[in-house]
Amino acid sequence: MYRVKIRGIYSTALTRLLLDEGFRIVQPSAVIRERFNFQNDAEFLEPPDLNIRDRMDRQGVYVTGSLDSLNLLASVFRSTFDDVVIRGTPFTSQVILGPYQEEHANPNVPLRKGGEPSLNIEFPGLSKKKLDSIRRTVRPTLKGHHYYKACGGRIAALVEMAEKMLEEGCIEEEVEELFRETIRHMYPHVGSIIEIEHVKIDGYCFHLGIPRVVAFEEENGYMRLRRTFKRSGIYDGLKVKKEPGDYAITDLKLGDWSLRTRYFSESGEYKGTYININTPIELYPRKIRYVDLEVDVCVWPDGRIAEVDMDKFQEKIQMGYLPEKIESIVKERINSIINFVSIDLEKDETVCPYMKSL
Repeated sequence: MYRVKIRGIYSTALTRLLLDEGFRIVQPSAVIRERFNFQNDAEFLEPPDLNIRDRMDRQGVYVTGSLDSLNLLASVFRSTFDDVVIRGTPFTSQVILGPYQEEHANPNVPLRKGGEPSLNIEFPGLSKKKLDSIRRTVRPTLKGHHYYKACGGRIAALVEMAEKMLEEGCIEEEVEELFRETIRHMYPHVGSIIEIEHVKIDGYCFHLGIPRVVAFEEENGYMRLRRTFKRSGIYDGLKVKKEPGDYAITDLKLGDWSLRTRYFSESGEYKGTYININTPIELYPRKIRYVDLEVDVCVWPDGRIAEVDMDKFQEKIQMGYLPEKIESIVKERINSIINFVSIDLEKDETVCPYMKSL
């Protein structure tokens, strides 16, 4: 079986997962040696077939290795995670590879150093939760461990402190409540300006303006954002004219598979709704983040409702960017959206699909 060297914030969970899948761990860190009771055997000094390390943005990992080993790893990830993204240009029918680019140019673009094939793996919200559950079989693990570690900085450091308390036998619910209270001030609140980090399946990242938070129910994860446009253009998908003074109301629920944006003219006339289908939404200290899954639902003022670009989403699955099981999740979500759309409610900006009113 293939030999794997792993480093970074996902190392404990990935070590457990890959051991269970028959991979051999080589050159383990001191922490991994202790956690898995690895002995100081000569076999651990062997060169790896696969090298796994964190991406610079900590939203996933880079992997380099042979084509066969990468194909197997990609297969394991697709079968384990519901929303994992494996990026690049297809090199074979199974593995996703791409040309070498400097990391600092774009942390989401796959690498190809010295002709060695590589993978760029992204772990969105559900994948991080799955990794948490795997890690929990090895060590006491805070709920949201990998998400908080991806935040970096002080939040990541506080995770380690909280988990030391768990290891010492402190009550899990009390530790988690203390942790949440400690970091709460680091997150957006009503009145905050945040970014919408709209990540494409191929890895390119777009920042959809800098909206203001106008409502936020922390306990339920419901949030409303507002943006005002200064330039003319066209609203993608809707094919409706955008004019200076128009504003957008975006309603979302953290962890949901869609992002709902309604567009209004400066005078309050409803122009349409664009419902983006995406991986579960994550909230970071200065932004919300998700991977756009290409397919969308559009609603027009005359009551028309349409699903848009399902073929693009299905093509990405066929190319190996996404696991096959994500298709049924997305189709179920789209059917639910279409069945419950009310054009009267869409036109009323005081109503939120997640809240009774605002």
